[in-house]
Amino acid sequence: MPLPLPPGRKIQVIYKKIAGNYEMPSMEAALDHYALGFMIHGDRLVITPMMTFELHPGYVGAMAPYFYHKTIPMSDAYYENILIKFSPEFVKPLSEQIGEQVLEQIYKYPPKSFSDEVREKVFALAWEMLEVWQDEMADIVYKEFKLQNLLFRVLLLIYEKAVVDGKADLHHTVLSQQIMEAVYYMEKNYMNPMKIEDVAKVSGYSVSYFSRLFETQLGTPFSEYLCNIRLKHIQDALLTTDKTVLEIALENGFAYPGNMSSSFKKKFGMTPLQFRKRQM
Repeated sequence: MPLPLPPGRKIQVIYKKIAGNYEMPSMEAALDHYALGFMIHGDRLVITPMMTFELHPGYVGAMAPYFYHKTIPMSDAYYENILIKFSPEFVKPLSEQIGEQVLEQIYKYPPKSFSDEVREKVFALAWEMLEVWQDEMADIVYKEFKLQNLLFRVLLLIYEKAVVDGKADLHHTVLSQQIMEAVYYMEKNYMNPMKIEDVAKVSGYSVSYFSRLFETQLGTPFSEYLCNIRLKHIQDALLTTDKTVLEIALENGFAYPGNMSSSFKKKFGMTPLQFRKRQM
């Protein structure tokens, strides 16, 4: 579990810079606080019972209490962010003044992105909060008063100006712990040969029961879900590298590039090369 707020404190601001290959060892949920994560560098995939979404530089991830999640690195880039943790009591004055809908809306769909102008304002406030938190000479009461004012400004900006990331994949139904672990395994190992037997073993279920449960909860058969994961990464590679379609197919789990091209065209209505040319 994430560490709780320090004893007697209603807010905490943390700066993190860690290796890009860092993986959370297990599902985690904060029990006593809300959290806002300001993504400065790196790329992470977040899996939750309700949705799977991506976090990239300039995004803000919003995690409510009891929001179980697990993250996976999406690139080798180091992971850098500012994490703001605060108790429900700390933001109660804001809710009382303008209503509960502010927090409800912010935390309903966790991944947030912004226009360039708004992003600059939001992240400037996050850096200012970190500076206030790290000021060891400031009085604690003054520090929390200052942080509360800055936090309210951040929350209102997010509420009024944030754009919900269209890449968030809402699950067909709430995922069980076993299916979340299966999705985590698939997202982590999509580039390797993978059979349903391998993933069913991770969940602890028989292949037949796992197959039924997987499709019921995700609304998509196992093979199609795995293919979609691979195609998502292939799209990114087509846009961000100069590698050939053959190289990209082989690096993303397709043993036969012809199968990848036909799957890509079926899903996106064009071949991989047509997709690459249209984005240039």
